[in-house]
Amino acid sequence: MRHGIHDGDEITGRHLDWRLYLRFLGLLRPYRWPALASLALLPLVAVAKLAQPYLLKIAIDSHIVPARLEGLAGLAALFMAALLAESLLQFCQSYLVQGVGQRVMADLRRHGFRRLLRLPVAFFDRHPSGRLVTRMTSDVENVGELFGSGVVSALGDVLTLVGIVSIMLWMDLELSLVAFSVIPLLALTLLLFRRQMRGAMRRVRSRLAGLNAFVAERIAGVDEVRLFGQEQRTLDEFEELQQDYFASTLRVVNWDAILYAVVEALGAVAIAAILWRAGGEVVAGAATFGTLVAFIEYVQKFFAPLRDLSAKYSVIQSSNASLERIFDLQDQPLEAAGRPPAGGHNGVRLEGVSFSYDGTTPVLRGVDLEIPPGRTLALVGDTGSGKTTLARLLLRFYPPDAGRILLGGEDLAELDPAEVRRRIGWVSQEPFLFAGTLRENIDPEGRLAEPVLHEVLENSGAAAVVERLGGLDARLAERGRNLSAGERQLLCLARALAGEPQLLILDEATSRLDMVTEQVVGRGLAAATQGRSVLLIAHRLASARHASQILVLRAGRVRERGTHEQLLAADGLYARMWRLQNLGLGNGAKE
Repeated sequence: MRHGIHDGDEITGRHLDWRLYLRFLGLLRPYRWPALASLALLPLVAVAKLAQPYLLKIAIDSHIVPARLEGLAGLAALFMAALLAESLLQFCQSYLVQGVGQRVMADLRRHGFRRLLRLPVAFFDRHPSGRLVTRMTSDVENVGELFGSGVVSALGDVLTLVGIVSIMLWMDLELSLVAFSVIPLLALTLLLFRRQMRGAMRRVRSRLAGLNAFVAERIAGVDEVRLFGQEQRTLDEFEELQQDYFASTLRVVNWDAILYAVVEALGAVAIAAILWRAGGEVVAGAATFGTLVAFIEYVQKFFAPLRDLSAKYSVIQSSNASLERIFDLQDQPLEAAGRPPAGGHNGVRLEGVSFSYDGTTPVLRGVDLEIPPGRTLALVGDTGSGKTTLARLLLRFYPPDAGRILLGGEDLAELDPAEVRRRIGWVSQEPFLFAGTLRENIDPEGRLAEPVLHEVLENSGAAAVVERLGGLDARLAERGRNLSAGERQLLCLARALAGEPQLLILDEATSRLDMVTEQVVGRGLAAATQGRSVLLIAHRLASARHASQILVLRAGRVRERGTHEQLLAADGLYARMWRLQNLGLGNGAKE
């Protein structure tokens, strides 16, 4: 079955990896007191539950059969008290464990999201966003259920089983052995189901992640889906993924139902065996009628926890798969840290920088360049020549494979990535805005005074956009969808300038603007970039002609460098690209 990038998220490991559960216990440490209190209630719940059949035995043997009603009302009151105590204790125990489970889920989401924000960009290249959303939502919910609906509940069932076995053995050893004769068959069944359930739960988690990844991708590209008439293809691919997820889920349901049915059947066999054996003993006078009733009650209470344990087994298997995925995310190496930059303004320099995304296909090869403060360097070149990649290396999204990058005279590899990015303003090819107010988007850290902010808006050409929307407190829709592409670009340009960057990277920052607005922005940029190093990635060569120096990239190498006039006079690659663009015959400057 075809899944493409939406498949392959299945993690494999041991059936029940106890190391995962020991690590899970560490998550409970902040909530150990309510967790321990919930565990302390388990014996009390078991006592209240197990007292009821024995009270029935006493009532039948000591009062009902001999027709002696004295004291029967007191036993009935004790029976009701045991029932009420069981209900109240179970409520308190459930309240405690569910509270702990919800807090653990909140911690996992909080820590997981914080870690996502600190992972290298290369990690997101390998993991579709839908899969990461699955790990932060449904996987976390599965793990949250592990404590309340899994571990604690299973411990309660085990405690109940131990109590039942002890009481039955104390009451009648022979009848107990008859009742427990089905346990070897039950153990064999659980062993047979163990492997199947683990594999099935892993497939469910993987298929759900793939489905979420596909939906997230197609929602993000819904305009293109409609534009290119891909609705039916999208529906077909969605149906294929959904059917695979449905089949995987149905497989889990089937295994769970079969296990439940087997436990039910074995319980019925045990009751039938007791009726046959104990019935004869009652007739022969070797056992009392109350003992028979109590044994039937205890056997039913014995197999009820076993049925529950089969369900808990599914929860634990599902949680095991989710724990694998969550801890795999938490174990991913974080982006390399470093020291804060000293704050010098010695420009930017690349020395013999080479880079490859996959380790085999070079994207940049031995690039040397320098951008002194107050100067603008323009990068031009064919599609895939490495222009945007070079900008991403400057932002420390990736480390170079060879060579070094100096910012302010300091090696970028030794500096803290977050601090480096605070000193760099970047406007990408695809402008991105957050849902929120204009002020929050333009000045995210809230550092600028109102007059400074308005000056930034004027220099970037975004003042008219802000005025049209009603001021800096106007709200933007998700990804700025209530703005045109050009307006989003202007606001992103204002955001880059608001950070007062040491280096300004403009990846065709005016490509979506009309000519009049572009001229206004150009004049503002000329004033705003004084004293800063500027890297201009130009797809339209007209944007690069006034740069202090122009570099022509081809296949990751610098083929030409010089001013606009020098490169035209050299009559090389740049000159041919210039003529083609002016004649409107080529698209060599597009990337």
